[in-house]
Amino acid sequence: MAINGYKHCDPASSGGGDGSSWATSGSTAAYTEAELETFLEGTVAAGDVIFIKDGTLTADSDVNFFSRSGTATSPIVIIGVKSGTTNTGSSVTYSDWSRVEADMPFYDMGNYQFITGDYTIIRNLNMQGEDFRVLDCNTYCVVENCILNNDHVGSSQFYFALDINDYSCIVNTEVSSTNRGVNINDYNLIAFSYIHDCSDSTYGEGCVVEGFGPEFISNTFDTCLKGISSVNKFGVSVINNTFYETDTGVEETTGVAWRCINNVMEGNNTYGFRWTTQTDQNFFWKNHGDDTRATDMWSNVDTTTIFQDYEVTTGDPKFNSPGTGDFSLQDNTSPLFDDGLGART
Repeated sequence: MAINGYKHCDPASSGGGDGSSWATSGSTAAYTEAELETFLEGTVAAGDVIFIKDGTLTADSDVNFFSRSGTATSPIVIIGVKSGTTNTGSSVTYSDWSRVEADMPFYDMGNYQFITGDYTIIRNLNMQGEDFRVLDCNTYCVVENCILNNDHVGSSQFYFALDINDYSCIVNTEVSSTNRGVNINDYNLIAFSYIHDCSDSTYGEGCVVEGFGPEFISNTFDTCLKGISSVNKFGVSVINNTFYETDTGVEETTGVAWRCINNVMEGNNTYGFRWTTQTDQNFFWKNHGDDTRATDMWSNVDTTTIFQDYEVTTGDPKFNSPGTGDFSLQDNTSPLFDDGLGART
């Protein structure tokens, strides 16, 4: 990655500086939230790296740098760092990053949105808002190790915590929303993320698929009206995910060429997969709220008539503590161990 320059933002700063250090006053003082917004909207360039120190930032308008983009080799990068960080610029190390919630900068977006251009990377930020989007990313973007929540009051199909455009990636990120969680487009990757409590009775979808070819790898969808929702999209891969106490785990209408492999469906009140295309080696337990129909899929069709030659295992998967978000498996006692399909060549 080619670096253009480094900037620093500290909620404790009194501002007035050029953002080149962690000083809280003087000519090199770290940016305030308002100064950061001004920099992003008017000056930021490909290859710029912005560090935001732990504390609370409060937006007083949209932060919109949609027209300012990075490149494939020089993205714009925004990284949250710990409050005790003293290293600056190129001296900031991975150990300075705010990798856990207790150390993350909290960005209170309120009734505003954070909108990026192409080739932007957002890492280690805790962002909350109640507008149409909390974080709205354009193409070729990465959202990694973030916490995103939209607490909009009232039911609406237009409110998401995260909206991300084509050829982008969401990794190790926690998403929740009183309405919808994530809106994705063409050829996105969503991996190792926790999408939960999108429980609006009409629009509580964890992830809405608006494009073609996205991949969902090793995510957990917990307490959503629908885990993944899609209408007439093709080429979607859903592999190694857990769907727990959604109303419907995966719902697709008229799409083609989906791959649904090695997923766990437990306690989904209506359907595990609302989907009739053959899928491989998924695990069903207590869907429909009824032990006797634990293996059913949509239209109450028993999986033995859909999965044909593929074994579908049932039985308590033995999560350690799903009620607290711990979906790890009890060692050596879960029937899920060594029961999925192996790697394909």
